[in-house]
Amino acid sequence: MIVSENLLFSGQHLSEVLRGHLASAQQEVDKISKKHFQTNEDDQIVEHVYSKMEITPLAAHPGSAEITEPRETRFQRPGILEEVIYVKGVELDYSLPYTGESDLWKHRPSTYSLNPPRGSVIPDRTNDQVGILQMKLVYGDGDFKPENVNAEIERANQSISDCLVTVERDIVAHNQQLRTEISRLVKQRRERVGGIQATMAALEIPVQRREGAPEIGKLPIRKKTIPRLAARQKADPEYGISDETYEQILKVIRHEGATFERTPSTYTVHNEEELRDIMLAHLNGHFEGQASGETFRKNGKTDIAIEFENRAAFVAECKVWGGDKKVGEALDQLLGYLTWRDVKTALVIFNKDIAGFKGIQEKLPGMLESHPNFVSIEPSGGGEWQLRIRSGNDEERIIKVQVFLFNLYVMN
Repeated sequence: MIVSENLLFSGQHLSEVLRGHLASAQQEVDKISKKHFQTNEDDQIVEHVYSKMEITPLAAHPGSAEITEPRETRFQRPGILEEVIYVKGVELDYSLPYTGESDLWKHRPSTYSLNPPRGSVIPDRTNDQVGILQMKLVYGDGDFKPENVNAEIERANQSISDCLVTVERDIVAHNQQLRTEISRLVKQRRERVGGIQATMAALEIPVQRREGAPEIGKLPIRKKTIPRLAARQKADPEYGISDETYEQILKVIRHEGATFERTPSTYTVHNEEELRDIMLAHLNGHFEGQASGETFRKNGKTDIAIEFENRAAFVAECKVWGGDKKVGEALDQLLGYLTWRDVKTALVIFNKDIAGFKGIQEKLPGMLESHPNFVSIEPSGGGEWQLRIRSGNDEERIIKVQVFLFNLYVMN
């Protein structure tokens, strides 16, 4: 049984939290200076504000979950006469990785259970968009059997999955409403700013510049892959993409892959190209149609490419797991697609046919390290690695490859 006093999805109603979040859009729009309204179109300002306020739904990753070694313990159990007795048993921790806004675990969605799942939410200290949901499982000596443990974990995962479906539905609807509200507020602010400017212009008196006033700089974009608001004339675009843009692209892929894993039977029937097209559609939803599949590049056709302002931005290769030879071939293909402008890429691998997913996770880093252009590799969450690899035609140029491994295996 799962032992925890922490009830998930049972705090303040999510609808109340989202209403407060929607109301705060007024404050965010009012923060935009008049100078930025002079130098940016309304849609640019809307994207800037939305990028700061967009809420990322939660996604659990049971395919990357782990359990600890069992520990001997003593725990309380009601006796026959309702007295408390202590019995010997075994305990272990089940750690379920997740991505998304950590606070969403606390709030009660529009549809909820009177018997919600339990667990301790442990966000990553450096990134509140990822973390671990930890559950302690305790069994009496005679009950610690594989079928009991598996059944308990399966029930917990199903309960969490059911809740996350509702949470995601609530968040998607909220984000759509949020964008509409921001657009309305920006239009209103534009009218106010225009009125102020018209009045000042009619005065025909020079406006005194406040001593020490800062120059107008670029406004930060926290999440969305959109151009920053510019206070000056736009400069010629540089080649490549920013780290911020790269992370947002990876976030979209990560979220879509997690969706595949939550309902693998829906997606495992698709072949490599079809899985690519589904992910491509999701990317286009975020990048306004700029993601394209099977786009001609340097030495072939890459699975996914994103272009901004006629410049190389991002390329990715999607593969169904086929062992070490396929991994090496996929990296060679990816390197072959790259032009001198491309330095940030991804390799997305789907496991459809192998039951021992943990074994694949353990083997994959070694396979990546065996590539002749290998430089370094670091794990970056369950089923992900940050790979650095030399370009095929320029040893001085290092390519970033975010490697994703998603489990779509379904037992027949």
